[in-house]
Amino acid sequence: MEKRIEFYSGPGLKIAGSMETPHTGEKKERVPGIVLCHGPGAVKEHLMPEVSDVLVAAGYGVLRFDYRGFGESEGAKNRLIPLEQCEDIMSAVTYLRQQPGIDPDRIGLWGTATGGANAVCVAGTDVRVKCMVSVNSAGDLGRWLRGGKRYWEWVALMKKVDEDSRQRAMTGTPLMVETHEIFSGDPAAQDFFKRVREQHPELKVKKRELAIESVGAMISFRPEAFVNRITPRAAMWICASEDTMVPVDESRGMYELADSPKRLVIIEGLKHHDLYLDRGFDLMMAESVKWFDTWLTADPEQTEEDVGQNKKAVTVYEETDTR
Repeated sequence: MEKRIEFYSGPGLKIAGSMETPHTGEKKERVPGIVLCHGPGAVKEHLMPEVSDVLVAAGYGVLRFDYRGFGESEGAKNRLIPLEQCEDIMSAVTYLRQQPGIDPDRIGLWGTATGGANAVCVAGTDVRVKCMVSVNSAGDLGRWLRGGKRYWEWVALMKKVDEDSRQRAMTGTPLMVETHEIFSGDPAAQDFFKRVREQHPELKVKKRELAIESVGAMISFRPEAFVNRITPRAAMWICASEDTMVPVDESRGMYELADSPKRLVIIEGLKHHDLYLDRGFDLMMAESVKWFDTWLTADPEQTEEDVGQNKKAVTVYEETDTR
């Protein structure tokens, strides 16, 4: 059962979202809740409905929303400021905990790309979050952005950052650029977006822009600095072995910095966007559900065999401490 919801974050900004629960009757046992955190330039209608469907079918209440300035939410448009987005996630957690069908003591986060990075930061900051899954994320957004650019491209981008800083100070008007100027896509990305358009013709593809101000904010955002604060809460990272957009070492590095309980899942033979469609999506969500089942529903009896044929496609590193 899905409903549109609204809550407030930051300086009184109205945040638009959707909430879905497995409840069908008036009086039902409270279920764990999960907040979904989408990636750069995306909105709650991109990938999040499919993720929500899987989690709701598994018995979870799910909240997905547009960060401030994106989609239907209020705020200055297209500013990807990670710490502000983390504040929005914490506001979403607050809202979700107030809902009558949700157990306020069993709240998890699921995020992808920059949303996964945000989830790491929030999990290390907000003790109300009991469990986290971060997909295709980076531990240092500045390192990741720089690594995806040729030197001359990086120099040109930094000049635009300086130009934007002057323009905003003198006129109050931000400089906007197309998203691809900030996030360098690999050849496989074009194929992914083609498949998305084919499978979801109802989605209108618009020109995607971001404020250049976002670059400076991302450069200084290091989720890996929050990793060692997550324990005793549970953290899992999922990535694709052939990812050429976000190096596997980004997830591996955060996993190595974390204390138990923790898990790193590397899905073999797939690229970055393969985790968002078809078999890759199924593998990713099977691992996500299993992790949430273990740490939000108190079902530690889950085993690797529970994903059956998926087991051979997944490389798992895991450390847990249930004391």
